[in-house]
Amino acid sequence: MRRLLALLLPFVVQPLWAPALHAQPITLSPSFGTELRYAQYASDRLLGEEDAVLLRARPGLSLSAANWSFDAISDAAIALRHADANAPAARSARPEAVQIGEIKLQYTGFTSTEISVGRQRLGLAGAALTGDRDGEQTFDAARLRWTGVPGISADIAYAWSSSSLFASDATPLPVSVPGENLFAQLSWTGRLGTLSGYAWQVDQRHAANSSFRLLNQVYGARFSGSRPLGEDIRLGYSLGYVRQTGSFANAIAGAPTYWQVGSRFDLGDLSATQTSYRRFAANGISTSNGDKLSLSTTATRGRLTLGATYNDFRPVDDDRATTARDLRLSVGLLF
Repeated sequence: MRRLLALLLPFVVQPLWAPALHAQPITLSPSFGTELRYAQYASDRLLGEEDAVLLRARPGLSLSAANWSFDAISDAAIALRHADANAPAARSARPEAVQIGEIKLQYTGFTSTEISVGRQRLGLAGAALTGDRDGEQTFDAARLRWTGVPGISADIAYAWSSSSLFASDATPLPVSVPGENLFAQLSWTGRLGTLSGYAWQVDQRHAANSSFRLLNQVYGARFSGSRPLGEDIRLGYSLGYVRQTGSFANAIAGAPTYWQVGSRFDLGDLSATQTSYRRFAANGISTSNGDKLSLSTTATRGRLTLGATYNDFRPVDDDRATTARDLRLSVGLLF
């Protein structure tokens, strides 16, 4: 964390004192987020051993002036976990301190270019590949996004650390996992959707939890888009191919299912609130060395979204292995 703050300090101090910004108004936008999550450790049993309830609060603020913006969001949580067989009393875990969930400096002064540095969400690496169980992983990273040609966009990021709940044994807050991670993506958007090609080098190590290790190379392509069906129904579709090699064979004891209700509040305009519900499953870090073809579709009507995903996986090391196919159904509600 000290490395991150040392990197951000020159960028934060300079724009605050730069003469060009004195003539520009500074906009302050506070925010507040809450989350209530129930972690069902065994997919076929509620209120079982190692089930947990997580309460989280994320107050934050955003400062913006001219081409600069600065975002900071803290993170605090309390987890109530069902006792295991050897401990009849329920136990609770409290955070050691309120930690920084996100702290990002962004500059948009260059034509068709966005540069951001700090702890941030990348939205490039999928949760199944990087080991993030809640789908909201943040990285200590430097990121460059470019949209200089109509329909073409490029996105590249280098991350020297990631935050993950999966690597945390004793605290409900995510912990930082060091590593040399590189993400690159090139996309073309047409009338029917967006075609993207991507390549990732994921390298994560966590000394406190030897089972959390990942070093792999990932590359692939995907096509996704959406079309209206009638006046109030929209159909989404996605077709993807990915190859992953070099991953360690980590032992994964459980495949938790999460039931989550979250809210976000814009404190500058209390009418701009959003509450969402979702149910999703997670298997920890992906250790699949092979090729995977996936097909997914969603249908949205009003605030209700239904979706299904089909995967066809073929290992690269053993051509005789049985193809692993799975069908997943997800449901979401926004109100």
